[in-house]
Amino acid sequence: MSLGIFKNGMKKVYHYIFYKLYRYMLTTPNSNLALNGAVIYLSIGLLFNSITINLLLNKFFKLYAMSGNLFLTIGLCYSFLIYYFNHWYFKKDNLYLKIEERFSVESKRQKALGNIFVFVFVVGSVIFFMLTGYLVNKYFGGFK
Repeated sequence: MSLGIFKNGMKKVYHYIFYKLYRYMLTTPNSNLALNGAVIYLSIGLLFNSITINLLLNKFFKLYAMSGNLFLTIGLCYSFLIYYFNHWYFKKDNLYLKIEERFSVESKRQKALGNIFVFVFVVGSVIFFMLTGYLVNKYFGGFK
């Protein structure tokens, strides 16, 4: 039973992050591409988090060895896969509109805290990736 609560809670957080990114994209000159922009930002955060976890696991547990070119090729394929899966998921049955309707009633305080949370998620994902690379190179001999 608790696993169901965890699953629904994580799904709600995922939807909320998407909602905040979608609302941000509606305020840009490219508001007609809000769905694509929100999916791109969400996918960037997921990509950097998953690459960071992958690099750390491989560094400390030596799971596999691959060349830089192969890693880049797999990374590019993985990033396109994340994007297309997210785009399909949010576009299917107009889920993005249902999510917008669900979260649009948040208070000003919730809105401000949500903006901070999503900013930290997207920017923090990139910073965490760069910080991980720096620390591993400085203290653990790199990713060789």
